[in-house]
Amino acid sequence: MKEVILSKLNRTCAVVCAALTLALSARGEGFVSVRQAEDGRWWLVSADGKDMFLRGIDHANWNGHFCEALGVNPYREENKKRFHSQREWEEETLSRLKAWGFNALGAGCSPELRGRGLLHIEFLGAGEKFCAQGDRYAISKFEGTPGTAFPDVFHPSFAAFCDSIAAKMCAKQKENRSILGYFFDNELAWGAKGANDTGLYDAVAKMPPERPARRALDAFLAARGLSAGAADVPLEAKTGFLRVAARRYFETIGAAVRAHDPNHLLLGARFAGLNSAHRVVWEEAGKVCDALTFNNYPWADLDENVVYFSRKDAIKAEDAYRLRYEWAKKPMIITEWSFPALDAGLPCSGGAGQRFNTQAERTRATELFARTLLALPFMVGYDYFMWVDEPALGISKKFPEDSNYGLVNGRGAPYPEITAMFARLNPQAEALHAKGETPPSRTVDRSAQKKAAVFPAKTPAAGAKAVFVRDGDSYTLSTDAGLVLQGRVGGHNAFDSVVADGLECGPFTFMLFHGDYQDIDRVESVEWIPERGALRIAGTGASGAKSFRLVCDIIPFASKPWFAANAVEVANTSKVDFSDIKVFFRQYAPWALDWSKGGYRAPQNVWKAPASAVWIRSSDGAWCGAATYARTVRYFIYWISGDGMPHPDAMFSPVGSTRLAAGATWRPEGKVWMVAAAGRGGADGWRRFLAEFAATQAGGVDLNTKAVNHSKQEQRP
Repeated sequence: MKEVILSKLNRTCAVVCAALTLALSARGEGFVSVRQAEDGRWWLVSADGKDMFLRGIDHANWNGHFCEALGVNPYREENKKRFHSQREWEEETLSRLKAWGFNALGAGCSPELRGRGLLHIEFLGAGEKFCAQGDRYAISKFEGTPGTAFPDVFHPSFAAFCDSIAAKMCAKQKENRSILGYFFDNELAWGAKGANDTGLYDAVAKMPPERPARRALDAFLAARGLSAGAADVPLEAKTGFLRVAARRYFETIGAAVRAHDPNHLLLGARFAGLNSAHRVVWEEAGKVCDALTFNNYPWADLDENVVYFSRKDAIKAEDAYRLRYEWAKKPMIITEWSFPALDAGLPCSGGAGQRFNTQAERTRATELFARTLLALPFMVGYDYFMWVDEPALGISKKFPEDSNYGLVNGRGAPYPEITAMFARLNPQAEALHAKGETPPSRTVDRSAQKKAAVFPAKTPAAGAKAVFVRDGDSYTLSTDAGLVLQGRVGGHNAFDSVVADGLECGPFTFMLFHGDYQDIDRVESVEWIPERGALRIAGTGASGAKSFRLVCDIIPFASKPWFAANAVEVANTSKVDFSDIKVFFRQYAPWALDWSKGGYRAPQNVWKAPASAVWIRSSDGAWCGAATYARTVRYFIYWISGDGMPHPDAMFSPVGSTRLAAGATWRPEGKVWMVAAAGRGGADGWRRFLAEFAATQAGGVDLNTKAVNHSKQEQRP
C-alpha cells in the first residue's frame, strides 16, 4: 500500500512539473522578466526592455496599522483630519514615493495605489489560507502570527485549492502590465516551529497515521527501509522528506499560477530571514521561482562600515546572501528590512531589527545596507519596511510591534534625513548595480572592548563578602551588597527566590532548546567555588527521547546587588543528536504581567548598547532586568504571549554550528553570559543601570574586577 501511495506521489509531482515547464515556455512578451547578463549580473527587465532594479515600499496604506489597545487605526484617523478624501492621500503618497525614487509597491499597500505609475506585487497567501481551513489541512497550524503556518502539501485537495486561488487572483491579471509578479506566501514555518532541518519531519511523524502528510512520510520512509518515530532515522532521510514537501509546495503553486497567468514572475514565499528555511528548501524554490524573496533585519556596524547578517554573527550580510544564491541559483529580492531610531518618540521595543539612537544614524545604516544590496550581482531589488510608523501602544498582544520603521510618522510627516537619502540614492540604483562596488570598510581596533566582554575571569578581584549556606537540600547565596539567592537541590529552578536590594524578583532558572524548549527539570547539584567566587549549579532536563545536563556559574558582584549567569557546559545525555541548541537564562519577576498592561518595554538591539530586557512594576517603578555583551546572544526580550504567559527570553546560541551530537558536550564558557540586576526608579532607574553596565565595557574595564572574592562557605547536614 505504501508503495502505491509513493508511486501516486511521484506521478503527481511529474505531472505538476511537466505543466510548470510547459507554462514557463509560454511566457508572454512585454511583461517584467529577469535576465542574467554576460558578466553574471542579474537584472529585472521592464516591460519596455530596460534593465531595472526594484525599489519597493511595504505598507503604503491609507489605514496604517490597527492598534488593539486603542481599538482604532491611529494613522487612518490622522488621515481623515488631514485630507478631504482618501483620493487626496493617494495622490500625495504616490507623489512622495516617486519623488523619493521608489518604483514599486510591496506587501500590504492600498489597492487604490496600483496601476498609477508604480509596479506592484500580488500576495496569494496560498499555503496560509489552506491552513486556515482547519488543523487537518496543516502540518503546522496558523496561530495568527507569521512563522506559525505550514500547509499539508500532501493533502488531496491542496492542488485544487491552489488552482482556485490562482483562478480567482491571477487569471484576471495576466494582461496587466503594472504587475511584477506573485508572492506565494509570507514567512511560513518550514521547520513546523522546530529546527529548520528536522522540525517538519518531527511534526509529521507525530501525526495520526491516517493524515495525508503522515501517509506520505510512511511511504517515503518505507521505500528506504525505515519507519517514522524510529530512533535510527538518519538526518539525511529527514531533510529528504523536507525536500519532497518543499518541491510539492513550490511546484503545485507555481503550476497553478502558470495555468492562469503565464506572464508574470513567480516570486517565492518571503522566507523569514535566511535560517527559517533549510538549504533543500532554497534549492527547490530555485527550481520553480523566477526570483527568491526573503525578509532580513541585519546588523549595521557604522564604525566598520559593514553590514553583518545579525548582531551575533561575524558573517557579512553579503556573504550570507551569496551562500543562499549558490543554493537557489536564482536572483533574489529582500522584501523586508529596516533600522528604527529611538528619537522618533516610539518605544521601539517590539519588532525585528537593529535600533539606533538618532535619525542620522538610522539614515547612515539604511544607506549603507542599500548600497551593499545594490552592489551584489544576484540581487535584483529591495522592498523597504515601511511607509508609516507603528502605533506607540503597539499593534496587538499577539503582535506587539511599536517601532519607528516608517518613512513618515503617525501624523504623515516625513522623516527628512531618510527620505532625502532615498531621493538621492534610489535614482542611481541601476548605475550602482551595474558598477557593483561594495561600500569600503574601515578597520576598527576593538581589542579593549573585546577583552572587557570576556566573562567571567578566572580570578575575581577582591571585593565584599559572599556567604554560601547549604542546609540539607536547600541552599542560599547572599552578599552584603543586598543580594539573596535561594534554591533547592531537586527543585525545578536554579533559584526559587531572587532578592536584590530588598526587592523580591521571583524565580530564576535555565532552559535549553534542542528542537523543543525545555526548562531544567531538576537541580542535580550545587558547588561553591571560592577561587572563582562562583556558585556552580548543574541542572538536568528531558523530553521524549532527548535529555541534557546544563551547568552554569552564578557569580555575585562585590558592590552591587547584581549577579552574572554564565553557561559552563551543555551535555547531550541522550542517544539522539540535537540539531539546534540554544541556552536561555529565565527571570520571572512577580510583576511580569505589568508588561501586558502598557508598562515600559526596553528597546532591543540598540547600536552600541548591550542586549537587554526588563520587567518594570507599574505601581512603584521597581524593576528586574538583565543585560549582556556576549557575541552569542540571539534574542533578548521579555514579553507576554497572547495566552498571558510571561516569556523572559534571554537566548544564546553557538556561533557557527549549533548541532550537538548524542553524548557530546559543548563548553561555551566566556561566550554565554548575562548580568542580572534589580532596582527602583522605573524606566529611568533601568536606564541608569544600563549606562553603568555599558560604561564598564566601553571603558575597557573587565566586569570581573567587580566580582566577589572574599567568601565564606557554610554547610549544614
